[in-house]
Amino acid sequence: MFVVTLTYVADISEVDSEEEAHLAWLDSQFADGVFVASGRRVPRHGGVIFADNVDREELNRRLSLDPYAEKCLADYTVIEFDPTRVAPGFEKLRSDTASPGAGVAGVPPRSAVPADAPATEA
Repeated sequence: MFVVTLTYVADISEVDSEEEAHLAWLDSQFADGVFVASGRRVPRHGGVIFADNVDREELNRRLSLDPYAEKCLADYTVIEFDPTRVAPGFEKLRSDTASPGAGVAGVPPRSAVPADAPATEA
């Protein structure tokens, strides 16, 4: 999975003028099953995208087609990570490499661990 952060490098009026095209581009990425979530950063100085079911090279190709990229309105940072622990309700975000016996969050609830048990790393 990838987390992509966009940081606007142009005046917000220029960003706004391309917003409709950017939203259409986002829609196409969701339709392809590549984007999992997206939204504005708060305060509004960019955005965040979660992407999956794609390799880095293909993700970079897709990002280059974003109207914000084509018009040089935003910089992009891509971080790859392997979500092995998730909160209840977010099981679909969990990677295929997570241990099947680890439970939804990847660890037993604190109440199931004796108080005198040695600490484990997260």
